[in-house]
Amino acid sequence: MRKASWVRFILVTGAFLLLLPLTRAQQYNYDANCEHAYASILSLRFLEARQMIALEKKAVPGNLLPLYLDNYIDFLTLVIGEERNVYNQLKDKKGERITNLEKGPRDSPFYNFCLGEVHMQWAFARLKFGDYGTAAFEIRKAYGYFSANEQRYPSFIINKMGLGMLHVIVSLVPENFKWVSTLVGLKGDMELGLNEIRQVAGYPGPDKITRLYKPEASFFLAFLAVNLQKNKRDAMPVLDLLKSQRDGDQTLESPLLIYARASVLMKNGFNDEALVALQERSSLAPSFNFYYLDYLEGMARLNKLDYGASAYFERFLAGFRGRNYIRSAYQKLAWIAILGGDTAGYYRKIRLALTRGEAVVDEDRQAGFEAVSDVAPNLMLLRARLLFDGGYYNLALGVLLNNSLTTTLKSKRDLVEYTYRLGRTYHETGNFARAVEYYRQTVLNGKMEPWYFAAGAAYQMGLLFENKGAFSRADSAYRLCLSIKSPEYRTSLDQKARAGLNRLKTAQPKI
Repeated sequence: MRKASWVRFILVTGAFLLLLPLTRAQQYNYDANCEHAYASILSLRFLEARQMIALEKKAVPGNLLPLYLDNYIDFLTLVIGEERNVYNQLKDKKGERITNLEKGPRDSPFYNFCLGEVHMQWAFARLKFGDYGTAAFEIRKAYGYFSANEQRYPSFIINKMGLGMLHVIVSLVPENFKWVSTLVGLKGDMELGLNEIRQVAGYPGPDKITRLYKPEASFFLAFLAVNLQKNKRDAMPVLDLLKSQRDGDQTLESPLLIYARASVLMKNGFNDEALVALQERSSLAPSFNFYYLDYLEGMARLNKLDYGASAYFERFLAGFRGRNYIRSAYQKLAWIAILGGDTAGYYRKIRLALTRGEAVVDEDRQAGFEAVSDVAPNLMLLRARLLFDGGYYNLALGVLLNNSLTTTLKSKRDLVEYTYRLGRTYHETGNFARAVEYYRQTVLNGKMEPWYFAAGAAYQMGLLFENKGAFSRADSAYRLCLSIKSPEYRTSLDQKARAGLNRLKTAQPKI
């Protein structure tokens, strides 16, 4: 070989050998920096997390875990902050992260885990901003990665959290959604998904990485329990899971987990205990603003007819730059005004529910319907509703029974709502026969009206019958709920009724 050829051969070979260690250095290493960063992310301390990620990138440039952690910060920033301009700025980062994560060793369980998590996080973020087609594609991708990991590394416990979330989500997608065709072939199974998430949330073993993910899994379990359970008290064991992790775990100081605890407590009528939980956030270290907690505290205070709740709704409106619950917050301010005797103030506030925020979530849609009607709520029924929502059932029943109906019920809507409120209150106080009686009256009188009371009554009958083991009657009630097409609270009622039908397929599922 000529000298020039030898020189060229040595240079090319040398360059290849120099690159080879870099290729081999690509890894998924959940070291101390990454553990610290993850815990900070779950506590919404993003600045602290970014500092740890930067240290890790400098110390171990071949570690790919920081890419997943960067994505987690973006995900939470979007789903909590809901700012579309931020969404437009961040969404292009996903492709580069996926490309780089794919360079990692495929024989690591973190390969499929990280890719699945990034796809799933972006799917949830896109759903928040209405990009359903892309979200469906990303759900398919995430499902594929998590499923492959489950087959190859069944003992890699944290993988079950993402897989479980997708099993639950896919089981709830209405068949009439146009983008559902993208999900064909995916297996939705609510009970399987919940059990998979429980395996992470209740993990009793010594593996430190699995233990690190227990609070996150508990958060997901709390969220699903509050929204999908057949008996709201079945959500209470999630509080025990959260409490069992408090000792020495900094992630338990997370605003996310305060939200989880408060939501479960409020759902179960422990309004005062929820207020205590929400007030814990005042002692937290500075973190990314989770303004929804102000809205939630406003609701908890309003449920006990504390009109000081207005300060919390005002704080939420002043700070939040997203799109959801804004109309609802103006509605609650309007309620506080009229409950305090300020009718003009009611109309000023409720009309803002037509011009501010968006009508995406059911609470905002219902606020918009009230604003369009230009009819102030019945004060007796409003007080009963709020006290009921706070778990003050005897006080609510007293309001309903100790007022003259001839002077307080002024329209058909008032009458339909009255029977609905009585049904709900008797249901919670254990008088099931009276509850069913009033639910049926509500359905009979309200099924052709635009209000949510008839559909809500049908759903509640489904819950009552399911919990009593009358599964055939529960099935009929859930289907009745789905058949009543009132626009108010349509999304949540459909979702809950479908969840009920899914539970009935396995007779007596538990959450």
